[in-house]
Amino acid sequence: MSDHEGETLETTLNETIKLLMTRTGRRQVDVAEVVGITRGSLSQRLLGNSGWRVNDLAPIAEYFGLTPAELLSGYASIASAKRLPPAGKASGQTAL
Repeated sequence: MSDHEGETLETTLNETIKLLMTRTGRRQVDVAEVVGITRGSLSQRLLGNSGWRVNDLAPIAEYFGLTPAELLSGYASIASAKRLPPAGKASGQTAL
């Protein structure tokens, strides 16, 4: 879990996915396709306007080469465990 007090699991998940997207150069449309939702729906989830479903975690984690537990643990935990996916080219399209 993240070191930030009061941070919710959903906030941690949103931040982690955004940081992983930035690191790997993946676009919202790429991640949305993996989950089987539209880019707009993914954007709403990343903004915290819509909730994640438990079934979303496994395909997203696998997409980034992680386990669902790692995905929920937060970016800092993934980095400290040396489990970050390889850096990719930035596409400039991960912004919300």
